[in-house]
Parts: sequence; C-alpha cells; structure tokens
Amino acid sequence: MGRWLKNPARLKTLSRLKNPWVLVAMASIGAGVPSVVVPGEWPVWGRALIAVVVAGLSGASGTYFGVALTRAENAAAAIEALHSALDPLIHHPQGLAGGERSVFELLLPQSCPTPFWGRRGERDWLWAWCQEEAAPGLLVVDGPGGCGKTRLALRAAQEAAADGWVAGWLREGKAADLVDAAAAVADSRVLVLVDNADTRTDLASLLGALARYEGRARLRVVLITRHGVELGQALQSHLPEQHALLVKSAPVISLLPLGETSDLIRWYGEAVRAFAATRATQVPPVSDTIAPVREGQTMVEVLTQAMVTVLRQAAPTGSPAPLDEVAGVLFEHEARWWRGTAALDRWAVGPVTDVLLARIIAALALFAPADEPEAIGVLRRVPELADASAERVTNLARWAHSLYPPAAGAGVRLGPNLLADWFITTSLTRTEGDRHFARHLLNDPTEEQAARILTLLARAGEHHPPARSLFEQLLGGDPVRLARHAIYAALTTATNRRELDHTTATALAAADLDPDTTTRLLELTPAYALPRCALTLTRHRLHGARATGTPPELADALTDLAAALERVGEHREQVLVTREAVGLRRGLADGTPARRFDLAEALGNLSVALNGAGEHREQLLAAQEAIDLCRELVDGDPAYRHALGRALGNLSVALHHAGDPREQLQVAREEVDLRRGPADDNLTYRPGFGRSLIRLAVALHWAGEHREQVLVAREAVGVCRELADGDPVHLPTLAHALTHLAAALSRVGEHGEQLLVAREAVDVCRELADGNPAHRFDLAEALIEFTAALYRVGEHGEQLLVARETVRLCRELVDGNSAHRSVLRRALGNLSVALHQVGEHREQVLVAREAVGLCRQLLDGNPLHRFDLAESLGNLSPALDRVGEHREQVLVARDAVGLCRELADGNPAHRRVLGQALGNLSAALDRVGEHDEQLRVVQETVDLYRELAAHDPELFHQAYVDNRATLRRLRPQQGDQDDITFNL
Repeated sequence: MGRWLKNPARLKTLSRLKNPWVLVAMASIGAGVPSVVVPGEWPVWGRALIAVVVAGLSGASGTYFGVALTRAENAAAAIEALHSALDPLIHHPQGLAGGERSVFELLLPQSCPTPFWGRRGERDWLWAWCQEEAAPGLLVVDGPGGCGKTRLALRAAQEAAADGWVAGWLREGKAADLVDAAAAVADSRVLVLVDNADTRTDLASLLGALARYEGRARLRVVLITRHGVELGQALQSHLPEQHALLVKSAPVISLLPLGETSDLIRWYGEAVRAFAATRATQVPPVSDTIAPVREGQTMVEVLTQAMVTVLRQAAPTGSPAPLDEVAGVLFEHEARWWRGTAALDRWAVGPVTDVLLARIIAALALFAPADEPEAIGVLRRVPELADASAERVTNLARWAHSLYPPAAGAGVRLGPNLLADWFITTSLTRTEGDRHFARHLLNDPTEEQAARILTLLARAGEHHPPARSLFEQLLGGDPVRLARHAIYAALTTATNRRELDHTTATALAAADLDPDTTTRLLELTPAYALPRCALTLTRHRLHGARATGTPPELADALTDLAAALERVGEHREQVLVTREAVGLRRGLADGTPARRFDLAEALGNLSVALNGAGEHREQLLAAQEAIDLCRELVDGDPAYRHALGRALGNLSVALHHAGDPREQLQVAREEVDLRRGPADDNLTYRPGFGRSLIRLAVALHWAGEHREQVLVAREAVGVCRELADGDPVHLPTLAHALTHLAAALSRVGEHGEQLLVAREAVDVCRELADGNPAHRFDLAEALIEFTAALYRVGEHGEQLLVARETVRLCRELVDGNSAHRSVLRRALGNLSVALHQVGEHREQVLVAREAVGLCRQLLDGNPLHRFDLAESLGNLSPALDRVGEHREQVLVARDAVGLCRELADGNPAHRRVLGQALGNLSAALDRVGEHDEQLRVVQETVDLYRELAAHDPELFHQAYVDNRATLRRLRPQQGDQDDITFNL
C-alpha cells in the first residue's frame, strides 16, 4: 500500500475517488452484489447505482471494503501532509531578466550544477543509518561553515528518494504536522533534512514531536549545523530533558574541509566549466596545476572562487582572494541583477536605488518572515519604506521573494551562509548610514524574531566580527526580555562564544533583573560554557539576598558567587567572598550544631580560594579545620563520608604547598580509598573520585613513587574521559588528568606515549581557554608538559615554538595574578632548555637568569620554592658553560647542589634532582680544572645512582653506568691505578 500511494498518478486517481457519488458506488460494488441483480453489461455508473440501493437494503454500509477505502484515504491524506511539510530537495532557479539569474542560486547545494565530490565514507555511513531499523531517528551533521554539510545531506536524501523514500527539507513551522503525518503512514520511509538547525525557531516543536513519536513508519531526521555539541548544550537548558537528550544522544557526522591541493585544483576547474555552461558564457582559461585555492579551504570557498573567475572572465592566479573580496564581487553582480529586475513593469515598485534594494534583501534575509504579511511588516522597518504606500511595499516584498524563493518556508534563500552572513553584516555596519538603518531594523523585534536574529548574528560573528556589535545592539535594547535568547545564541557557537559571553554578561550587569528572572536565567546558563554570564547573574542573586534574604540564603548566594569567581580566575575576590561565607556559617553553626556541615563546606571553599590566591599558610589552616569538623560529622553519621572525602582532597593540596610529601601521600591515599566504593556504586560520585586520583598521582610524584604514579594517572584519565564523553562540563578535569599523566610518563621514560598524551591535553585546554580565559592557566600547565615531551623525542623546532608561546601566556597570567609566578618560572626553564637545543646560548643565559631571579623572589615568601630554585640553578649552570662563564658556572652549580642536599635530606624523592645537580657541578669543576673536588663529586654521584638503580634499575642503571665510566676516567689522573668494579 505504501509503495502504491507514493505513485503520483495513482494518488491523483485516488483523490478523484473522494467524490461522494463515486465513494458510495465503490462501497456498494465492493459489498459483493450478485451479477443477477446488477447485470454485467450495464454501464459502470448504472451497476454502481443499483449496488448502492441493494447494499443499503442489505446493511452493507459497514463492509470491510468501506473501512479499507477509508484507511486508503487517510493514508493518501497523510502522504499529502508529508509532502506539504517538506520543500523539494532540488530547486530549479529561473532567470527573470533576459535569461539572467542569481549567481548565489548556483552556489546553493539545491541548485548547484557541479558534481558531488568525495565523502564516500560519510555517504555510506549515512545510508546505513537510514536503513538500520534500530538506529536512533535523529542524526546531527556538523562542521565549519561551507565545508559541505548540506551537500552531503542532500546527496544522501536524493539517493533515498530514488529508493522510494519520501525526502525533503522541513518547512518552518511544520514539524508537528510532519511527525503526525508520518505516524499515519504505517509502511512509509521518510527522510527529513533540517538545514541551519541552530537558527530554527521550530526546533523545540520538532524535538517534542519526535520524543512522542510512536508510528510504524521509519522516520529519519538530519539536523545540519556548524556545532553539534554546542547545539546540544544550548538545547539542554532550554528544553525538557527528554527532548534535549534526543540531540545529546544522537549520532554525529563531523565534517572537515575536504581534499588535497590537487583535488581542489581539479574541482575548481570543473566548477568553472559548470558555472560557465549554466550561465551560457565563455569558459575562462583554467589550469591543471594552478588555481586560486589552498589546502584546508572549504567547498564554498572553492566554488565562490570559481564563480568569480567566470564573472571576471580572467585567467586564475595561484592565490585565493580573501572572502571579503570574493563576496564583494559576487554582490556587485547581484546588485546589477536586482536593479535590472526591479525595473521590469511587472513589479510596479516605482523608483528605487541600489541601497534600498540591498536593504530590502538584507532585512528579509535577516528576519526570515514566514508569509507575505510578515514580510511587509519587516519592510516597514526600512526607513525609506516606513511611510510608503501599502501597494509599493507589497510589490517590493513579492519582487524579493521571486528572486530568492523562501527557504524551507521562511525568509529568502539568499545563498551560502558564509556569503549571506557577510552581506547582512556589511549592509548593517559598513557606513554610518548603514548603522542608522540597523538601529531602525533591529528596534523592538518580537521574541521569535529576536531569537532567530541573535542566533544568526552569533553564527555570523565567527567569520565577520562586526556582527558582534549588532548582537550587542539588539540585546542592549531590551536585555531583560531578550537575555534568554542571547544565552541560547551564545551557546550555539564555539569560536565566538567567549566574546558573546562577555557581551551578554555586560548587558545583564546593567539590567534591572528581579529575583525570579535571575533564577530562570541561571537555570538556562551552563556556568562552564558561559562563565561571565553566570558570574553576573550570581552577583544579581547576591544583591537580592543582601536586600531580602535570610542569613542562610545570603550564605548560599555567597557560596555560589565564590564558585563563579573561581571559574573566571578572580581569586582575590573569591577569597573575600568565601571569608564572608565562612563568617556567616560559623555564626549559624554556633547556634545550631546541625549546621556544622555547612561550615565544613565553607571552610573547604575557603581553602580552595586561598590556594588560587597563593595564600598557602592560611589555606592549610582552613583545610585542617574542615577535616576536623568532617571527622566529627562522620563519627556521628557515616553519610558525611563524601564530605570528608572532599575535605581530604583540599588538605592534600594544602600539604603539597606546605612541603609535607609524606603526609600529603597518606591523606591522598585515604581520600581515594574513601571515594572508590561510593563511586563504583553511584555515578554521581565519580567526578570526585576522578579528582582524588589526580591528587594521589601528584602525591606519588612528590614521594618519588613514579611507577605507581603512572598507574594511578592512567586510571584517572580513564575515569575522567568517560565523564567528559557524557558531559563536557568534565573536560577541565580530563585536561588535568592528561597533563599529570604526561608528567608521570616522562618520569618513567615512556616518551612516545608522553608526547601523545601531552598533545591531547593541550588540544583540550586550547578548546577550554577559547571559551573561558580562566582555563589559560590549565593551558599553560599543559604546554609546559608538552614542551618537555617535545624535548624528549627530539622535536627541537616545535619545542622552541611551544616554549615561547608558553612564556608569553604565563607572563599574561602573572600580570593578572602574581600567584602564577611559579608557573612562569617553569615555563622559563623549559624555554632555556629549548634555546640550548637550537644553539641560542646568549638568550638561554638571559632566560635562565630570569628564572633564577623569579625563584629567589618566591623563596622569600615560601621555603617550598627551594625545589624551584634548585631546578632553575640547574638550568643556569650549563647555560653559563655555553657562553664561557665558567667561574660563575661553578658557583651556581655548588649553590644548586647545596639546595638539593637539603631537599633530599627532607624527602628522598629529591635524590634524583640531586644526582642531576651533582652532574652539573662535575662538569663545571672540570671546566676550571678543579679535579680533586670533581673526583669527590663524581664518587658521590656514583654512590647515589647505585642506590637509586638498586631501587629502580630501569630508570637509573644507565645513569649509574655513565657516572661510573667518568669515575674510571678520573682516577688514573690522580695516580690511582686500582681496578674499580661495581656491582648492582
């Protein structure tokens, strides 16, 4: 039945059966009236009429045929409803002036004359998803603008249509109708494409209908968007959980620009020929070896370059033109086309200018009106048309829609998004007159209009920065009403999110938000994605709590603000806020012992804040007080064990800064043991368990237990990766775990894996820092480990580039917070090593001296930095050797050895660093001829590495052998001819 109904001719025949007389006659004939009653030689209409009477007398009105015919009618109506909810896959543009046509139409996938290139694997995967009955009904195709997402989806849909599927583009506002119609057709197969899914105002309706869908028809929906994960994040807070999960759990095909340079050159040539043939113009000369393309370009960029070549009729060069230049050429052509078509008598639009026509197209493309009355309302926003006659405005709307037929039932189909976004942005921002036009156009839109426009401007800002000022202008006009739409728009973008977070936060800071609005907006704002917005909203909440809240409500608001401040790296203010919260909680706990838990939590938060601000002495006191409280609570009720775990984690960090590695390791082990069981039983506790594993890995490092450190760091990465796969809020923890695993692998000599892990850590941290500058510290730490990994595998060119980037980043961090000087010191140390590898020894000395000076400053405030100073002196010593400063080299090397002896006496884990310092001192003494002292130093070094090799031969045996060889070489020079034999 389904296949029969899909035949258009048969559908037409069935529609004729809806005539009442025909239906009654068919029902009667189907009742099985005997031929003796209705003679076979009678005409059909006569037999039908007699059959109606007989059937009526015999009660045949309820026969099966009647029911079946009703079902067939319903199925036919459902198929018609499906088609009415979908636009055709292919659009055939028509020239309106002497055969002339839009060049933008030819660049759209729906009407582009070029072949479909590549993507065989993605096409096969998409087709397999269509065919698999158990597959989820929703698929996301994402990738950079212009890389071919829509072309891929269209190609798959064309193949599906050829196989009998109902396929098309979802029309705006037809989502519910589509799903209802699919449910009414039992054996149909339906493939629906939703282009620009992030800007669709009916996306919530679609997801709601899909969540309720229980039909037997195979319904497949493809969402096409630039940022699939980000779209899921945006929907998660704006839709019921069940609907948002449809996107979050949907499979994703992520596309990147396609083809090597040779492919792009060939495709460019084919596109030039196809465009020239379609436009009936001469084919410009093209080359098989040279074209204005470069590897990494998107498909749209290649096609637009080809179109410019056809329009200019010029031989191509080997350098692609910038997007602004290409777009300008194409829009110059469109402007001439607009002028020519508007002059036709058929439109009766009166005198027009190029500026007016461009503003009409820009307004309709931006607002995407759903019908003619709405389009007329949009055009009234154009200053030149505010007082124009109704007839003229109507004619102009019809003219525009004839040039660019509405895409999926809304707006004008102007062209590829990269070009359309450029045109809209420049039309509203290029001159003061354009900006005046923008103020009129964007004044007081409806919420639905504002939602779409803000999302489109967020997308446009990724390639055209002036779009951000339009976003700010629109939001600033009514921030209270439009804030939720701005938050959604900011969430849908990735490369532009940081700027939009700041813009939206600024607008919210100046807005008069009531408590209910503040609460609703906070519920819509994922703090990890939009940290500045979250901070501004928590400030509003605190302001309300100070005015009308109770002491517990005020303490809660302070706690939330402290967390928001930590996310943006405002540690000084975070300390002030957490101290106030502790004071409130302490007063409440004095009167109500049941509130001691709240006090313990507040003390833990204070410990975290003090750590960020570098106030490590007070940090230890706060962490210890929290531990004492939590142990008392656990003694009374084991349910507080989770709180004790958090307190142990804070104490472990504080003990690290206090320079107590033994107790740090003991506390870290207790925390992991406490958290492991609950984390195995309840996924809610796994994030805390992952962080506890990271802290244990750090403690094992300072205790010198590097083999176990690797095992624990691997487990931490496994836990954190699983969490981050399920929710990107856990990406920062994964980044920390990866950074610590890279460091652990370095200490056991696994340098190949160390490099892979360090690269991944940097990639994750770059993504995080792009969205939130507070993660630049995490990026700096990841870059430090990455630089070390590059050194270990001999990639010295990249090592130097990364080392310089790290130092620049750390200087910026120190400018904002002097507590980051320790990280800058490490970055300078890495840079000095990298400079040595490429022979830049003069600069190496300068950098190494700066690191030493920085360490001496740090040491004045905290003895823990003795290790940092020893390490920096160890870098300075060989640097001085390279520039011939051998006397200073000896002094520096002796200073380093003295520090390392103190460190090793307090913590045997530092004997490894002592061995390196002794090696530097031996080399320095050799340079100045101090062979007696050198001999004693080498003997001490051999004894040290003998002990270390006995504990871990794999790590230290080679160092022992090398130093033993040095000792053999030195002894004969001192008259000692004894044969020296050492055994492990």
